[in-house]
Amino acid sequence: MLNKPIQISKTYLLFSVLWAGFILFATIANARTLARLRISDLFAYDKPIHMFLFGMFAWLLIKTFNAKDVVLKLRVVHVACLSSLAFGITTEFLQGFITTTRFFDYYDM
Repeated sequence: MLNKPIQISKTYLLFSVLWAGFILFATIANARTLARLRISDLFAYDKPIHMFLFGMFAWLLIKTFNAKDVVLKLRVVHVACLSSLAFGITTEFLQGFITTTRFFDYYDM
């Protein structure tokens, strides 16, 4: 029987998708709505929050693809970090082009 070099965790895949949905909501939602929900207090210091949100997303992706081989593990980490970076850049562009209450910020990327 051959071992699969990468095992996909369905649990972490689900958490990754749910977390990505939360990030999308938090970065695209109307700022006034967030203010009414008092979520703005949580996001007052947005740079560490961005690092946490997208760092957690990368970690969940890494946990999703449990590689057995060291080289494959490094590739999984690399792809997860690049995916998180690309998602962060995408959310900034979405804020700049499809919302009226959020704005594009190079420093948030």
